[in-house]
Amino acid sequence: FFVIFFDYMYIVLSFLFDPALTSEESVIKWYAFAGAVVFFLINLLRYSKAGTIYAGFLSIIVFWGISFYYNTAAVDVFSMSIALAIILFIGYSITTSNKLMMVEANTKKMMERYLPPQLIGELYKKNVSLEPGGKNQKVTILFSDIRSFTTISESMTAAEVVCFLNEYLSEMTDIIFTQQGTIDKFMGDAIMTIFGAPLQSNDDALRAVKTAILMNKALVGFNKKHTQLKKNIEIGIGIHTGEVIVGNIGSDKRLDYTVIGDNVNLSSRIEGLTLHYSCPILISEATFEELSKESIEDSFCLREVDNVIVKGKLNFVKIYEVMFFDTDGEKDIVLRKKEEFEKGLQLYRSLKFREAIKQFENLKNDKLSKLYIERCRNFIQNPPDEFWDGTYTMKTK
Repeated sequence: FFVIFFDYMYIVLSFLFDPALTSEESVIKWYAFAGAVVFFLINLLRYSKAGTIYAGFLSIIVFWGISFYYNTAAVDVFSMSIALAIILFIGYSITTSNKLMMVEANTKKMMERYLPPQLIGELYKKNVSLEPGGKNQKVTILFSDIRSFTTISESMTAAEVVCFLNEYLSEMTDIIFTQQGTIDKFMGDAIMTIFGAPLQSNDDALRAVKTAILMNKALVGFNKKHTQLKKNIEIGIGIHTGEVIVGNIGSDKRLDYTVIGDNVNLSSRIEGLTLHYSCPILISEATFEELSKESIEDSFCLREVDNVIVKGKLNFVKIYEVMFFDTDGEKDIVLRKKEEFEKGLQLYRSLKFREAIKQFENLKNDKLSKLYIERCRNFIQNPPDEFWDGTYTMKTK
């Protein structure tokens, strides 16, 4: 619109102050000039590169055709043609530049919904574009969900639920962004986050685990602010690493930057296991293998939990619990719990169920150990067959 205003002001001032416009023929040439500009501008607003170039040439042809039709030398047609070409070029250049800035601004605004600011800056620095389509890429996926949120929300009004979720999701989003995670989507109280897309890094899995720990720690302060709730909220987090299809996926009217594939489904299933095993954070063996001993800091350790076949799968997945701590005293307690539990797990898999029970009973306040005690008692009553390999099959999601 700035270009249109500029061009019309030029034409109007020319009519008012150009002394050459004294004859009817001269005025007609200026009418032709103005008409050519109008024709060009109408096409310019369509933002079609090919159409605009075509309209520019056609505008000049129209101007010359009208001018030579009247066959007068009152006005220098050649000079006016050059002026017309310059105006058309300036209009095209400014509009094209504005269009690019608009596209970039809209793209940046779209990316800010699910990418941290520092990652957006890195994308522009490396000139990485998020075009429609997808590609195969290895990522780490984090699923989080508030446990029993439906029950918790029953005591709230609709407005209170929305306010509560907005506050919770905002706090969790800040944590995710500090670890440069990409928010795929919010699903009610659940959050799906990607690490490793659009930009990959060697510490994607580690940042996912750190995010899970920080999210759990943030709940302490969050629950203190919401004493009106009947009980403190707890979250379950499942993390898995694998190859997925990642990119802008959707229709020509709506696109979402997301990941799809079997590994996405498995990540969700692992999150669902956190309630069954009473573990706040569970990771798959694939994620475990990404966490090299050099990268694991003194803030958490990993204990093996089970070999489990999740619903909808044929092969088992080995899962681990992320056990975190803040002080050296807490670290000693956590490491002892890990060691004692894994001794019991080895006895359990060796079919030594009575010995395993005694070992698990050493961990009196460990809910996971209580789960295995129940399993051992069931196997004492109903021994597994000779082909049993210690794998547990989940019957529900």
